[in-house]
Amino acid sequence: MRVITLNESSKEEVRTLRKLLEWPGIYVHIRKPLITEVAFGRYLSQFSEADRPRLITHQHYAIALDNGVAHMHLPAHARAGLPAASPGVYASTSTHGWDEFNQLGTAFRSAFIGPVFPSISKPGYGTHQQLAFTGRTNFAMQAIALGGISAENIGALSGAHFDDVALCGAIWQARDPLQEAARCYQLLQVNHRSSKHDIQ
Repeated sequence: MRVITLNESSKEEVRTLRKLLEWPGIYVHIRKPLITEVAFGRYLSQFSEADRPRLITHQHYAIALDNGVAHMHLPAHARAGLPAASPGVYASTSTHGWDEFNQLGTAFRSAFIGPVFPSISKPGYGTHQQLAFTGRTNFAMQAIALGGISAENIGALSGAHFDDVALCGAIWQARDPLQEAARCYQLLQVNHRSSKHDIQ
């Protein structure tokens, strides 16, 4: 399960993320478009060296690498700027339809794809252009479902077309972010077990 940060930083956010990183299979996407390089370095310093391999940064890639964060996420318009592949560096990107996703090359290990439901954190986004749940032909990388995912609808995403999910608004707009994350996490584990059973 992927968790996307808020645009703004806070001590409470970092405390929540550190708790989430104690759970197996949790990855944190640091998406803070306005953060300065200095503030970004300070932000990363709040995570232990053990946590950093499961952080994925959307900005300041050189600083991230210097701080042990080797996972980088590039938006669609920045894919041409993908740094040369090197051992241990992981790259992901964002897509908005199966045609775009299916055409991605092997430089990327995973990609967001969505919106699968109307956005929670961006009201109105995804209302008229929701992604079809079928159409995937590229299985060389992970497909990460994104957009409007919560405990109420996460069960609809089981099956072969999505490998994982990314959450933002469902967690940060909940009264208790950790409790909402736990609900989604548990349901996702059930979905994965059911999918494996169906395949067998």
